[in-house]
Amino acid sequence: MSPVSRNSNYLYLNSNASDATSSNASASPPLSPTTRRRPQPLRINYVGIDPGDIIGKVLKRVRQSSSHPVLTLDFADNTTFQILVDGYDPVHRGIPKDLEMDSCLHDIFTSDQPLDLEILDCALITLSDKAFNRKYSRDPHEEQWDQKHLAMAFKFAEERPQWHCIWATMEEYDEEAGVCLFRSYDDVYLERLQRSSKKRRKNSVAHTGRQ
Repeated sequence: MSPVSRNSNYLYLNSNASDATSSNASASPPLSPTTRRRPQPLRINYVGIDPGDIIGKVLKRVRQSSSHPVLTLDFADNTTFQILVDGYDPVHRGIPKDLEMDSCLHDIFTSDQPLDLEILDCALITLSDKAFNRKYSRDPHEEQWDQKHLAMAFKFAEERPQWHCIWATMEEYDEEAGVCLFRSYDDVYLERLQRSSKKRRKNSVAHTGRQ
């Protein structure tokens, strides 16, 4: 997972497309972290659970899969949730997918300091970014379009609470030339990871000291 600097405001669902700012396009400065509006609730069907379910939980650990675009979040109440990419098939992977996040969130997740972050707010939002296909032409102006996609936004109980964001990318490269030939975006969603009964029993025994 790579940190990315975004020069864009979040595009809220049901907003006009002209309100969106592509990360590759010039636009007016984004709102400051302390004054940025809360993303509006989604009013469409979407995959996964409501991100509001993790509001108030305390994040203790983050695990990134080395093989799949999956981010696992462990909380202080012994619940675990995963951020996943909609449509990803671990058997038939298709175009390589990855999870990206803003640089501030990357610094938090990769810090040597233990995590103890209460989630003040969490929501699915819609972003708009420049996608392109250069498989058949290296002209950067050909096959370019604005791709809207669902991302997940968090606000933690930090000294200066601000919105952080995680989104999914799809990329194909010319390995010999080291050039990206295709880049687009996909939707992310949140699911609760159900612990097996064996693991739950083991944790219960360890916690109570029963044999």
